[in-house]
Amino acid sequence: METLGLIWAGLAAGLGGIGAGIGETLIASATMTSILRNPDLKSKLMIFMILFIALDETVAIYGLVVALQIAGLPSDVIAANSHTLIAAALAVGLPGLAIGVGEGFVARTAIDCIGKNGELQSNYMVLTILGMALIESAAIYGLVVALNLLGTLGA
Repeated sequence: METLGLIWAGLAAGLGGIGAGIGETLIASATMTSILRNPDLKSKLMIFMILFIALDETVAIYGLVVALQIAGLPSDVIAANSHTLIAAALAVGLPGLAIGVGEGFVARTAIDCIGKNGELQSNYMVLTILGMALIESAAIYGLVVALNLLGTLGA
């Protein structure tokens, strides 16, 4: 594989991975703080943490899918289509970075609120999942654009 293909594949996976990593760190740290504040909710908070981290992880998966598509291209296709490949990598990577962090902030806030006011946990859960799903749509748009760009290569 040509060096540029490796760079574009790494960019596609790396940016989404950074966003998801930051977001998931926010979620995990908020969970620990909330468990310390309200130990009786430990089981519920851990369930919420796992669910929210799984939702946040999708942006990294989108980047991985595009990276694998780029990595599987023949060297001649990579060499002839460098602009298309960087566009695809950025189309999935930049939204992945921003959305991974954004979803982490939303989930962190929900977990903080649950730790302070456990009686409203079902309300926070519904609002957080709905909010994260709506935020996620922008990452899906980036994935669709990236896959369409890669589809134009005919490889």
